[in-house]
Amino acid sequence: MNAMEWEHLPEPDLTGRTVVMTGASDGLGREAALQLARWGAELVLPVRSRSKGEIVAQRIAHETGRPDAVRLTHLDLADLDSVRHGADEIARTVGDRGIDLLISVAGVVSRRRGTTADGHELMMGVNALAPLLLTELLLPRVRERIVIVASQSHTFGRIDLSDPHFRRGGWSLRAAYGRSKLSTMLWGRDLADRLQARGTGVDLQLVHPGWVLTNLQNATGSARLDRLVTDVTRPIAMSAVRGAAAVLMAATQPLPPGSYIGPDGRGALRGRPTFLRRSPAALDRELAREVAAWARTEVGLADG
Repeated sequence: MNAMEWEHLPEPDLTGRTVVMTGASDGLGREAALQLARWGAELVLPVRSRSKGEIVAQRIAHETGRPDAVRLTHLDLADLDSVRHGADEIARTVGDRGIDLLISVAGVVSRRRGTTADGHELMMGVNALAPLLLTELLLPRVRERIVIVASQSHTFGRIDLSDPHFRRGGWSLRAAYGRSKLSTMLWGRDLADRLQARGTGVDLQLVHPGWVLTNLQNATGSARLDRLVTDVTRPIAMSAVRGAAAVLMAATQPLPPGSYIGPDGRGALRGRPTFLRRSPAALDRELAREVAAWARTEVGLADG
């Protein structure tokens, strides 16, 4: 049995491969980064907090015996200028080696409606728009695979491009989070189709990590209530280590382009990674093209 309990899957050798991954400061992203480093990957980790990133880098260096396994860059997904500058810094950091795997894990849950530096609804901006911009800016340097963490929460998301940021009302955590994740599923589907049509050799995989005990669930605004939510959900939630398994499978295993990977248990809450069904809306190619075109315009990219 290998480190991720994949008796039926080969353990990858990522020696000499360059992996860029957001969200490695905490939770399942941190555990995924550690496992990728154990498999030999050279990691470039864009982080908002340098101090938290340094802690992760030190842990990886200690556990792998490779002091140069991690390079940190700065990136704040709540600010598209930071994403643009961050993409430039990542490009300089990887140089001519390029990027073998580009993995977007970072996300946010907000208990009340907030906005990004660009005026976008916070969860839409951080969970959907910023990862799209980063992916598109780095795409010319990607050689192999893109992995985007979405969520089964996309199944209750509803797209309304007449008011995508809930400026006219109707905001709730459930509605906004679901919309951000459905938007991610849709632009990811569209980009996967475009990559396949172009014959680039690069594919894109979508991931639902399951219900994982991470700081994302601490969104009530009350430390006491956050602890209660954690205690109540602990019996059905997975550890960050197990939650990372779906991300790692999507990143390292042979898969059909545009697959959607997540836990095999009831409700996709927990279990071992497998192929998941997505909602009818997430399978709608016309809607995917429409949402992708809107999102690209929203972040200042020309459509195409």
